[in-house]
Amino acid sequence: MKLICYGSSSRGNGYILQGERQTLLIEAGLPLCNVRQYVKDFSTIQGCIISHRHGDHAKYMGDFMRAGITCYANDDVWDNYDGRSLKRGDIEQPTATTQIGEFKVVPMFAHHDVPCWAYLIQHPEMGTLLFVTDSAGFNCSFNTINHIMIECNWSEVCLQLAIDEGRTNWYVAKRSRDTHMGLEVLLAYLHSEECFNASKEVVLLHLSHENSDPQQFQKVVSESLNKPTYVAEYGLQIDLSI
Repeated sequence: MKLICYGSSSRGNGYILQGERQTLLIEAGLPLCNVRQYVKDFSTIQGCIISHRHGDHAKYMGDFMRAGITCYANDDVWDNYDGRSLKRGDIEQPTATTQIGEFKVVPMFAHHDVPCWAYLIQHPEMGTLLFVTDSAGFNCSFNTINHIMIECNWSEVCLQLAIDEGRTNWYVAKRSRDTHMGLEVLLAYLHSEECFNASKEVVLLHLSHENSDPQQFQKVVSESLNKPTYVAEYGLQIDLSI
């Protein structure tokens, strides 16, 4: 299984899980042309799972559906979608498993300012992957997790420096702390659960342009967890093995 990132920021988010026969898309926050760069045969795409309704995660879902891609999302996304649901997927409520081709997907509640789902994704070619974005915290426990994709939007040091230098105002700072996961919370969570001990790598998602330091975050997380750590950015590709 190959993980491909074609965007991971407030400008737009999009990820591809590309298996030998089938593909799953995560988020629809960037134009479909980005997917076409990496997936030549759209018939392999089993669907697209979306975390929540904000534009940097769901803006282009209508284009995805018009291209024949089934989108899966929570009710709040559909309630705020004003287009025709050409390919709306019937995903179950949190903790229930939905089969999307060869992928088993379990949605879970994330802590954001609108209804937001994290996802547990299972596939024979990669094992189990945890995907968490736009969440101030997360407290679910699991069995073994093989791969971790998780938000690391800001840190207290970077956020305070941005405030002092006038690059971030008090409102943005408060919203970041209340609705997005910072470095300190991320490390505390990953250290608190034994299920992460066997994970092969960590991919840091959705870093803030003003309130993060990608190189420092990568170094700190890698050294703290003693695992290969990557920052999701355009063009990142990682092989996900069991």
